[in-house]
Amino acid sequence: MSAPTPRTALLIGAAGGILKEVSRELAEQGHTLVLFDRDAAAVHLLAEELGRLTKVEAVVGDITDIPAAQAQLTDIVDRFAPSILVNGVGGDTRVIGYADLTRDHFDQTYLENVVSSWIAVKVCAPRMAAEGYGRIVNFASAGGRTYSHFNNAAYVGAKAAVIGMTKQMAYELAGTGVVANVVAHGPIATDRVAGAFERRTEESKKDVMSRLPMGRYGTVAEAVGSVLHLCSESAGYSTGSVIDINGGLYM
Repeated sequence: MSAPTPRTALLIGAAGGILKEVSRELAEQGHTLVLFDRDAAAVHLLAEELGRLTKVEAVVGDITDIPAAQAQLTDIVDRFAPSILVNGVGGDTRVIGYADLTRDHFDQTYLENVVSSWIAVKVCAPRMAAEGYGRIVNFASAGGRTYSHFNNAAYVGAKAAVIGMTKQMAYELAGTGVVANVVAHGPIATDRVAGAFERRTEESKKDVMSRLPMGRYGTVAEAVGSVLHLCSESAGYSTGSVIDINGGLYM
């Protein structure tokens, strides 16, 4: 198999969870990286690490501050013209019943998961389409495909919206050389998810594990492969698709 063509990848939420490892793998492949994250210390530390492998730009910003993020993203597109975009923001480990949710829960989770992904695609995709090549990967959730044992209705609704939004974007971009797809992970043992699990009671931990067909959470390494595939040249005939990585959950 030939080596991938070096490209520029923009990763939103690059310094945490699954995207940190995706960034490392893309760096190993020789892609130029633009790492966007609101955690200044973490994103600069990652950029320093990966700068030994490839060209890296660290951008500190809050993707949920839509006007400021749009300005930053426009500058990134003007300077780097990324042809790979990975939206890894969002997430929620709070188990809240529907009757206890508030309007604020919905506003915040839709901003973090849906609107933030939309603004990145809105700014980046036209340049990709003009140049005839692009790979867009949005993060949903296994819960967004059905329901969740681990979150709440606001989060599940937002992730379902990410799936629907991505499918529509994929339809509109079809034929331009730009494909847009979704990864829908089940429970993956990122630091945040593993921490939330450890805060459960022993009885609750047993209940969670009893609901997982494989009896365990997935690892970050197991979550990365689907993202890398959708970032690759070989994903050119995949668009509007949803890849489930959930260990058999919700089969």
